[in-house]
Amino acid sequence: PVSSSLYGSRFLTGRLGGSITHQCFYSTTPANKYERKYWCKIAANGVCYTIVSSSSFTSGEYEGRVALGDVPQNGTFTVTMTGLRSSDTGTYRCGIGSTNEGLYVSLNLTVLADATVPRPTQLIRGELHGSVTVLCPSGDTQSDQKRFWCKVGRSSCALMASSDGYVGRRYQGRILLTPQESSGAFKVLINDLKKEDSGLYLCGTQGLSPQEVVLQVATASVLPRRPKFLSGTVGGSLSFQCHHDPKGTYEKKYLCRWKGGSCPVLLDDGGFVLESYKGRIEMSSSDPEHGSFTVLLRQLREEDEGWYWCGARSGHTELTASLELLVHRG
Repeated sequence: PVSSSLYGSRFLTGRLGGSITHQCFYSTTPANKYERKYWCKIAANGVCYTIVSSSSFTSGEYEGRVALGDVPQNGTFTVTMTGLRSSDTGTYRCGIGSTNEGLYVSLNLTVLADATVPRPTQLIRGELHGSVTVLCPSGDTQSDQKRFWCKVGRSSCALMASSDGYVGRRYQGRILLTPQESSGAFKVLINDLKKEDSGLYLCGTQGLSPQEVVLQVATASVLPRRPKFLSGTVGGSLSFQCHHDPKGTYEKKYLCRWKGGSCPVLLDDGGFVLESYKGRIEMSSSDPEHGSFTVLLRQLREEDEGWYWCGARSGHTELTASLELLVHRG
């Protein structure tokens, strides 16, 4: 169950004499907020001996070089270790519970003389049925390397989407890797969020060190469920509403056609209409006060069948929602 989920890095590298900061992310349930948080190291006998815990305990041999901070309202606790030694290399657990066998994530720490410090893990929060925007780091600006988004499992990272057009079955119609910016950075957009989307992910460019991302999907959503399917008849017309937060300010509101991991814009609120859709599609009305705009699509064709995205862009963030259109003959 999501209420008992805990996420964090599986591998950490630290520099000899330097420090590491490790974040553990947990669901903000009352039980988790007030329960003991701990950081322990697994010994040769398989027992995980506590180094530091939120119940004001610090192991004598780590006194002065380890600290644990808990931010219950964010569901994050952070362990910092300084003055790293070669002997600190090993397997650790960060966890929640009265014993060190409770809820935990294991990780391997390697201390090296010339280690490069990894980027901090990004925490992204979304609401059930809502959408999120993940900014993946800049890297190689050469466009020939594959960009990817994968979910970390017990022994591997399962590919969910990549820039060569691959999209996993569970993500059909609801994920998009936007084209890279000049810096090499790219965005991952996901909508119609599900509980099982919560987890630890990696995103980046093949051959470069990836960014770790923890995605937490809040199950108590205030977002209304919108219809996901539209139905029309060849030659007929249909209109539908796209929704966004009425309190937001947006540079662009748009409709795009999702196909195989890309989503070319068909029309936007600045008056743009894709050439091949001119005369067939229009934004018939806009109601910013209630956070909606209406799209009218005429002279329906069989090839119009498929996924469409309603979008509203604000800075780096894009709110998106997917709709599937079914077109019937006669």
